[in-house]
Amino acid sequence: MTAQHAIAAPQRAKLTVKDFLLLSESGAFDDYARAELIEGGVWVVNAIHRRHARAHAALTGELFVALKAIGSPLDLFSNPSTELSNTSLPEPDIVIAEPEETKMLAGPEVRLAVEISDSTLDMDLSRKAQLYAKHQVPEYWVVDVEARLIHQLWAPVEEAYSKHQQIAFGDDLAAMTIVGLKVATAGL
Repeated sequence: MTAQHAIAAPQRAKLTVKDFLLLSESGAFDDYARAELIEGGVWVVNAIHRRHARAHAALTGELFVALKAIGSPLDLFSNPSTELSNTSLPEPDIVIAEPEETKMLAGPEVRLAVEISDSTLDMDLSRKAQLYAKHQVPEYWVVDVEARLIHQLWAPVEEAYSKHQQIAFGDDLAAMTIVGLKVATAGL
């Protein structure tokens, strides 16, 4: 028998990562381009369009070369499901993480998360930034393809990043939390 808890007023039910994965495996999200679990809520987003795909490919290539150049043991991932908590399983566009052999990429392994924003800028700079900061992701970049700039956030404190700067496409971008990591942004 399942225990039930009394509630004072109607409220949203939060899904767990396990619930979300079961729904995904059953085909519940097949009619959507992509789905993510953010703090117990399912968020669906558009298919990836040309500008987003171009910036994603270019930055992934630059990060790959830059990690090799500094001899980093860190792993580079494209669109990994990242378990930040029991109720959050976002899929950042790019992740740099500690080299682990776990089935699911876990929040504490993430050193840098990147979101490419073509139509999701408000969410990426608010809800997603809060989520990554809350789970102590040391550095977070939001690539704004419309404005042609990168929001670089680092130094998480509670649910916010205490440091933020903007880098224009064409300028070099140096990570604040991964020593020696520097990428060119002209090709974005």
